[in-house]
Amino acid sequence: MNKTVAKSLADGRRSGHKMKAYPGDAPETKGQALELQQAVNIELGWQPIGWKIACTSRRAQEALKTEGPFPGRLFAERQFSSGQKVPTEADNFRVTEPEIVFRMGRSLPPRGRPYDTDEALAAVDAVHPGLEIVNPRLPKGFDDVVEWYIADGALNDAIVIGPPSRPLPRQDYARIQAIAQRNGMVVGTGAGANALAGPEIVLTWLANDLSARGLPLEAGSIVTTGVITEMFSANAGDEITATFAGIGEVSARF
Repeated sequence: MNKTVAKSLADGRRSGHKMKAYPGDAPETKGQALELQQAVNIELGWQPIGWKIACTSRRAQEALKTEGPFPGRLFAERQFSSGQKVPTEADNFRVTEPEIVFRMGRSLPPRGRPYDTDEALAAVDAVHPGLEIVNPRLPKGFDDVVEWYIADGALNDAIVIGPPSRPLPRQDYARIQAIAQRNGMVVGTGAGANALAGPEIVLTWLANDLSARGLPLEAGSIVTTGVITEMFSANAGDEITATFAGIGEVSARF
């Protein structure tokens, strides 16, 4: 893996600005892209707090021209509580995604057989309303190959977390209704089922994706499960609020 490429991507993420040029050739496979993502994380040196799963909705898959999800790390340096101001740069996209977020109460270590959904949910100790902020940093933005999206941290910029609630019965997650507002005007609606048929399915996918690569889903991790409303962008000065039936509200200012 080219350390120079990893360092350039890490520098780009650290600065928050759009990169003016590509640091090298794109990874040729998803596996190479995931290896580069990990190398970037090491170069970045930030504190990991969990995972995002990108492209769990059909809308997101169509927008990024991919047929399935992929993971990326979340970091403490870009985690915010509901109501906080999220610092961004003028050239950022600020795509804001209402998402259902799990917090793991115990670890799911790698093993030889897949986890089922009941096992994954049994390891959860809280569920939160969340807003993920997405910002592609490479020159072509949202018009790139998926391998670059993966290498560039699955396009994560920040995560905003609302107050915790107790876990719900398995059948309730897909039914959760969400409404997103920008400066008091509705900009998106959706249901939990829009993310791989339900956020509990997304969580299970991540546990098994990590396990297949010899990685644990660690206790204390947060897992944000993908946008369930229409995708929309925010401008500097905007306030975004997302309300999720049964699990509460989260807001962010830019």
